[in-house]
Amino acid sequence: MNLMAMSFKGRCWRVNPTALKVEYAENIRETLLPFVGSRLTDLGQKKRRASGEGYFVGGDCMEQWRRLEGLFREGGPGSLLLPGMEPMRAVLSELRLLGEEGAGLVKYSFVFTETWAGESYRGQGVHRAAQGESLWDYAGRYGWGMEELRAANTHIRDIACLEQGEEVYAP
Repeated sequence: MNLMAMSFKGRCWRVNPTALKVEYAENIRETLLPFVGSRLTDLGQKKRRASGEGYFVGGDCMEQWRRLEGLFREGGPGSLLLPGMEPMRAVLSELRLLGEEGAGLVKYSFVFTETWAGESYRGQGVHRAAQGESLWDYAGRYGWGMEELRAANTHIRDIACLEQGEEVYAP
């Protein structure tokens, strides 16, 4: 079977990951009732999670890793295309660089978490600014109000031109 290349936000992997797992799960709550037993309540489906491991190979393997790391730092949802599956909207929620012996070889693992259509992804925690970004970019990307974003980031001197790597706090 000839499978398509995996991609996220339009950026394709040259070589598909060596291991790929997609998890589907129900959110079930069990309530214990004295002298009766227990009762299960179906709270609906959990979001799909796609995880896996792979290798970047060749003389530019660290550059390939840095591009994937850049996608992680960029944050936010994007279109995830997995080999043999329908596309889904997801967030790159975990990324690990794994040690492996060998020249021209970088081993990594990842986890994508589905975001459902119509669901807003507001971003969380601390973001690191890329070259040329502004607070206006973050306000537009995550739907934050500029006043609340400015109040959460009083340490930023110039809201129109952030320094690369500067921390941007979610309101």
